Amino acid sequence: MRFRAADTAYALPVEHVTEVRSAADVTALPAPREGVAGLVARADGALTVLSVLGDSGGHVIVVDEGSLTFGLLVDEVTEVVRIDDARIGPAPQGQAGVAVSGVIHDDGELVLVLDAAALRGTLTS
Repeated sequence: MRFRAADTAYALPVEHVTEVRSAADVTALPAPREGVAGLVARADGALTVLSVLGDSGGHVIVVDEGSLTFGLLVDEVTEVVRIDDARIGPAPQGQAGVAVSGVIHDDGELVLVLDAAALRGTLTS
């Protein structure tokens, strides 16, 4: 799934995405941990929404990563597209963590491929 946040193009393997919701449903926490936008109410409880890509956005991508489900605040979801693994370049050097697992060069645009497990680590570390 491709999306944009803070004027940057990103991708996340679609097998980790369960739904896309409106960010209008996000309730702010009084004292959130860095990188947490707030919570979204769900039938099965509250879903923590990460803001690691930017502090604002119109959508929440719901990510299922093993035993943990969380939201990711983004500006817009642009498309669901199949990308051949051979088109994904290596993770960039210079990261403090490993959130970006690879890069795609697509029609002159650099798309950062996110690692769902690394994003999950934002909540569990």
